[in-house]
Amino acid sequence: MAPTAVEVQHINQVIAHEPTVKVEHNIDDHVAFGGDDQWFYNPATRRFDLSRGSTRKLTLDADDGIRNHRGVQIDPAKTLLVVIDMQNFFIHPTFRDHSEGIKTVKPLVNVIDKCRTEGIQVCWLNWGITDHDLKVMPPAVTRGFNKALSHEKGHGWHVGLGAPLSKEQGGERCLFAGTWNADIYDPLKEYVTPHDVRFDKARMSGLWSPELPMHKWLRESGKKTLLFAGVNTDQCLLGTLTDAYSWGWDCILISDCAGTMTDVLGAKEVCDYNVATNMGFVTDSETFCAAERA
Repeated sequence: MAPTAVEVQHINQVIAHEPTVKVEHNIDDHVAFGGDDQWFYNPATRRFDLSRGSTRKLTLDADDGIRNHRGVQIDPAKTLLVVIDMQNFFIHPTFRDHSEGIKTVKPLVNVIDKCRTEGIQVCWLNWGITDHDLKVMPPAVTRGFNKALSHEKGHGWHVGLGAPLSKEQGGERCLFAGTWNADIYDPLKEYVTPHDVRFDKARMSGLWSPELPMHKWLRESGKKTLLFAGVNTDQCLLGTLTDAYSWGWDCILISDCAGTMTDVLGAKEVCDYNVATNMGFVTDSETFCAAERA
């Protein structure tokens, strides 16, 4: 749904009242990007500094390929790992063979461990709809979960948002908030802590409106840099990352912690390229876990 006049007014108010961050840098050695809220690029190290003047920095290295730089520096206290749609409905073998999603679990666990060590908070962003969501949901969103139109209703790869699943799949409503199928993928549950934050969404993006709980929480928390992981790379992950980019958050995609079922079409490579060259940065779990404090 397009934003209402009230939402547009709210957006303008948020932008107008964003605090100005004062950062002291030697402009002879650094190139500034942005307006008041700036990144600084150091030609000597070929790294972007996203820390906004923080004295505690974590340096993520990168290759020179399509990224044309040697990495970024981030402030762990202002960084959030966003894990998207790692849910039973999308990953668990009870529902489908998402081999690419399952491949992300091991590197993701390593990244989560590194985040715990560095003091980077973790966010679990999942589909979790309500009856109200179904009532106001755009047709295009519901169609995405009813692609098997040639089959009898309730069968096929997509059963329909909010529709009852088969008894073999638990019999709950599809991706309904509070159900097992909408919960975090079982093997990842043990890595969730009370310090983590969890948000439900009813669109591909979890940040499409400034009125969403996650959007509000991010603004109030002061987080500036978002690390992205989860499924599907070219759908919900990219949708959320794109909105985060448009709203001004730093975006870093951890490539091997993101998977998609359309990888055979080259979707993952295209997403990596577009993020790395336009919307932010791309790294991998091994590089992230090897990151050192500056």
